[in-house]
Amino acid sequence: MIFKFIISAILVAILSLIGMLCTQDADLNLGYAALMCAPYFIIITFFYFRFNSFRGKLNFVDKPNILFELAYGFVFYLASCLLLPVLLFIGTLGDDYEHKLYADLGDLILEMFPIILTLSIFLTVFSSILITWAIRSYKTLLPVIVIYIVVIAFVYRIVQTNNEKQEMAANAGTVKGAKDGWRGSMSNPEAYPVQLYKGIFLLANDERYEFTFNESNTVNYKAKWGEDGGNTDKKTMALPKALDLTWYSFAEDTFYRVNTPIDYHKLETLFNTPYAEKRGNRKTQESYNSIIMGFAPGGIVVVWAGSSGRRQIEIGRYTAEKVNITRPVSHTEKLQYGDLFNQEWRKKVLTDTAIVPFKVQQLTRNKPISYGYWDKLRVRYSWYPTFVVSPEIKIYDADFSFYNAERFVFFDETLQNNTYEERSIPQNVYIKWYDKNGNRCAVDFEFNEEKVFKQFDSFFNHQKNTHATIEFSISQKDKTATAMLKNGENKLLLLETKVIEYGENY
Repeated sequence: MIFKFIISAILVAILSLIGMLCTQDADLNLGYAALMCAPYFIIITFFYFRFNSFRGKLNFVDKPNILFELAYGFVFYLASCLLLPVLLFIGTLGDDYEHKLYADLGDLILEMFPIILTLSIFLTVFSSILITWAIRSYKTLLPVIVIYIVVIAFVYRIVQTNNEKQEMAANAGTVKGAKDGWRGSMSNPEAYPVQLYKGIFLLANDERYEFTFNESNTVNYKAKWGEDGGNTDKKTMALPKALDLTWYSFAEDTFYRVNTPIDYHKLETLFNTPYAEKRGNRKTQESYNSIIMGFAPGGIVVVWAGSSGRRQIEIGRYTAEKVNITRPVSHTEKLQYGDLFNQEWRKKVLTDTAIVPFKVQQLTRNKPISYGYWDKLRVRYSWYPTFVVSPEIKIYDADFSFYNAERFVFFDETLQNNTYEERSIPQNVYIKWYDKNGNRCAVDFEFNEEKVFKQFDSFFNHQKNTHATIEFSISQKDKTATAMLKNGENKLLLLETKVIEYGENY
């Protein structure tokens, strides 16, 4: 009889766990947890079958009653399942790392309760059937298992259909271009590190998605304004229509919070419209797949749409308010990595040359923060590029990086067919091509920030020009290239540089 009890306990526990997984939106973590907990459920199921004193007193051993078994089994299994998180809580005492996962016992039970309830029902139903029918005869065991498998398959199909419907509803605003989803990224000026305290995306389908940036890059190491650093997990979900961000600025010793809608229409248009780009001699299709949030001193937040290629477009600029966080700062000498309220961590972030390069620390030491500087970088003018080249040159592409951290690559028809747009001031323009002998050549326009801003201000504001072109002229014969602002008869040389000849093996 003991052998029957053992076999029955294993069957009930394993098949009930499988049934529970089939009714959940199970991932590998839940599957692994079920596997690890299987011995516990085998043991409690064995107790259900082996110890029948209570049933004996009620005369339900020799003549079992299905209704009694259902009621008795449900109470027994629900209590046993609720005991599991308590055992995990007690069993991890003394292990700080593991115990913190189960420290909030009440929330843990609430979080696990839907799974506990589902599993209790499966254990109850299957145990009741076995103890009333199958355990008395192996002949009835096989058809019970077959019926169970059919029922589980049916339940699984219903759950999958329901999940698909929910996913379709939840993804009503999900991007089409980024097939593998999108992610959030953080950015900051290299001299002014920040750390996210709390981040929330309010999605287009009205869901709230709370996020953090990856632990390995809690603060950006050697950050650059507009370039992504720490990232969230990439997910396929609706785009955000609003942001609720709270962060700490180390240099200012200040918490900021911004809670604001963003330009969802612009974001949706970009993310749902893949674009062409060139890789070598072939065209590829790229898409926007990241939302970069730039945090600058003074509570400035700039948001860009980043892509899998070489495009980056600004979405908007927002202003945060200073906020007080009541949690006290710990002055313990022990460094707690990533703990915003640990004084040693705050000191480390500002002095660590892996985070803020030594040269940058020297340049900014004892100097006031240039509030407003990052807004100055966002100034725009109405212009477009034109290209005048020697006849033998076939331009491959022109890669533009702008001071407002936008990027755009012109190639093929976009090299010639452009219109006036409000564009930022170019920071770098790299144009490459192959000459008539197949040798790769290029020009690299590196614009001096102070000089080029004065040039644009003088040309557009002092001379009252409403728009202009920047003519990039390349002479293969003279090995020189120029960038010239033009509006009718008005001209202003921005920069002259040399042609770079890489050679045929490049």
